[in-house]
Amino acid sequence: MSLFDLSAVPRIETERLVLRGWSESDLDNGFAAMMADEEVARFLSADMRAKARSDAWRDMALFVGHWALRGYGLFAVEEKATGAFVGRVGAWQPECWVGFELGWALARPHWGKGYAVEAAHAAGDWIFAQFPLDEIVSLIHAENVRSQHLAHRLGMRVRGDTIHAGMRHEIWQISRSVWQARGRGGVDV
Repeated sequence: MSLFDLSAVPRIETERLVLRGWSESDLDNGFAAMMADEEVARFLSADMRAKARSDAWRDMALFVGHWALRGYGLFAVEEKATGAFVGRVGAWQPECWVGFELGWALARPHWGKGYAVEAAHAAGDWIFAQFPLDEIVSLIHAENVRSQHLAHRLGMRVRGDTIHAGMRHEIWQISRSVWQARGRGGVDV
């Protein structure tokens, strides 16, 4: 049996953000509120509804468990200047998933600040630096225009679609060569 040391989750710093491992305090410091927001949760839950605190806690435990089982996962994102919880971003590939995913979600108070693209750039750089992948994908609900716009800004293109949780999702993808050609710099890990 192999146990993953959660303190081994990398800490990535960008100009304004810190991508780091999860802590139990993230629940009260912003994650529960993020998932209780109907507008945020509508594309993050199977029933397209806000989540109760207990369900948000289970999601957090799922993210920690993904790191423990796979050795990678979604980072908690915080604002460097204030320490405020911003959202989550990172690698995601549960069993039978459509591919190695770059996923993201931000709390609504942090929308429109450029944090999503900054965090996704850093996470994508980290993914390609750590894993010998030819491509990464993002699974985006067909009506999630904000995430589609972000995927486009990252250089991703629609590869196809699929049904996930009974709803149509688009599979966006980007190859390693295109990602690197778009001039992403390294990340501080």
